[in-house]
Amino acid sequence: MVFKPLLLTAFLAASLLPALAADRVRSRWPDGTGDPDGTTCRPPMPLPQSRMQGPEVCKLNSEWALLRKNKEDISANGKEIIPDPRGSNIAPMNCSVVGTGASTGAGMVVCR
Repeated sequence: MVFKPLLLTAFLAASLLPALAADRVRSRWPDGTGDPDGTTCRPPMPLPQSRMQGPEVCKLNSEWALLRKNKEDISANGKEIIPDPRGSNIAPMNCSVVGTGASTGAGMVVCR
């Protein structure tokens, strides 16, 4: 008679999983578009220096939008906020030479 509760639990889990998964969207590059309260999941990514995959990362669209606005992403292990790996977080630098001397002609390079 142990099988009846186990069978009932398996049936309930199988009937609820599609309903839970239906409100989640999967995207390789979630950007926060859509319903701010909706959930988007990034599929597992390869972990650096490993053959293993990290976990699936699921966040609200509002959270993905904030990350993208700040030019950030979630690491492959799903635990850390990291700079945007696409490189869009690198601002161009404006450099100029300041303080050229009359005798040497050398100055100091200042970048902003």
